[in-house]
Amino acid sequence: MAWWGTFAWGWNVREERYLNAEFGPGYALGIVGLTCMSLLLLYSVRKRLLLEQPLGPLRRWLSVHMFLGLFGPLCILFHANFRLGSLNSSVSLVSMLLVAASGVFGRMLYPHIHVGLMGQKTTLRQVRDEVEVERHAFDDGAGEDSELAGELRELEQLALRDGGILRLEGAARTMLRRRGAFRRRERDATIVRFVDALRGVVRFRIYERLFALWHAVHLPLCFLLFGAAAVHVVAVHLY
Repeated sequence: MAWWGTFAWGWNVREERYLNAEFGPGYALGIVGLTCMSLLLLYSVRKRLLLEQPLGPLRRWLSVHMFLGLFGPLCILFHANFRLGSLNSSVSLVSMLLVAASGVFGRMLYPHIHVGLMGQKTTLRQVRDEVEVERHAFDDGAGEDSELAGELRELEQLALRDGGILRLEGAARTMLRRRGAFRRRERDATIVRFVDALRGVVRFRIYERLFALWHAVHLPLCFLLFGAAAVHVVAVHLY
């Protein structure tokens, strides 16, 4: 909320030209912003180091990473007075905005494949274990209902196939409607939990692939940002 408030204020007063990128506070904000963006690289280094001490837990590094990822671009925006300038400065600014937007998107995906925002990464095996628990709970009470057991196994196979989300939803709703599970939720609670666990598997696989795709895009954008920033700094001080 504070970030958006500061952004809105800066946008509204941009015509007043309180800051100048070439000297004074405006110049200093450019240095602070670039420093913050450079410090973001430390999180990538920390992720590849397994030592908890003396570096501290990864979740704290992620918290700092997210703060710098918002504070740095805000400083750069004020440095640029929310305007595009020369070609090299415009490329730097647009690159930074793309990296920041990409980071926000990654932040939205992150909790879906981790235990909370600061938790450990969830694995497909862990999600499937939840399905196993519900399936065993159903098997214990299924009795002679072999037809239903077969239907649930088919649903489980659908959840593990590529593009199975739509087929899983359709097949699950058809089965539950036929059995009247929505009208007899208390009696068929185990079935409903099993289907919900299967949905969790499908959702996890989707988010995991989206996160991998995001990572493949985010990294090149970072290289573009730092390359453009280096050119901008050199051009400003030499010409």
